[in-house]
Amino acid sequence: MKKLRRSWLNLDHAVLHLVPQVWQDWLSYPFSLTQYVERRTQKSVSIQVLTDKNQLVLNDEQDLFQRSFSRCRVREVYLCIDDIPVVFARSILPTSSSTGINRDLLQIGNRPLGEVLFKNGKAPILLRQVTEITHIGFGRRTLYQLRGHPILISEFFLPALLEKIVE
Repeated sequence: MKKLRRSWLNLDHAVLHLVPQVWQDWLSYPFSLTQYVERRTQKSVSIQVLTDKNQLVLNDEQDLFQRSFSRCRVREVYLCIDDIPVVFARSILPTSSSTGINRDLLQIGNRPLGEVLFKNGKAPILLRQVTEITHIGFGRRTLYQLRGHPILISEFFLPALLEKIVE
């Protein structure tokens, strides 16, 4: 567990087994997280947009794209159940990833990004990493490819999530 707290690690079977059982499915789920939260809680997810603007990204986020870009759209949201945040999500969309064929990303508003990303089923995953943040919990970040363009989504599972799960 201490190894996870130090940095992001590429998700593989060995790393997944470092994580408590209750979080393993959440960290490795390959489809829409919003739909998975709805299925596991048997409630609708609402999206609370915290920020949605062009800004600089963290160096380790930039490195995952394996190319430089000068402008980037950053969208931070809470996925909420009963108005209680259960997941914090941060999406990094290089300008080139949200224009042309992907311009529908610019009008997403308070809808889940997964509506666009998983519209045609499973979105190609280029990379998935996991981490643990003390007093918050586990997180994952995934570099997806949407119609040929990269999008990075980091998701942190907040403690309230476990309280909302219906077995």
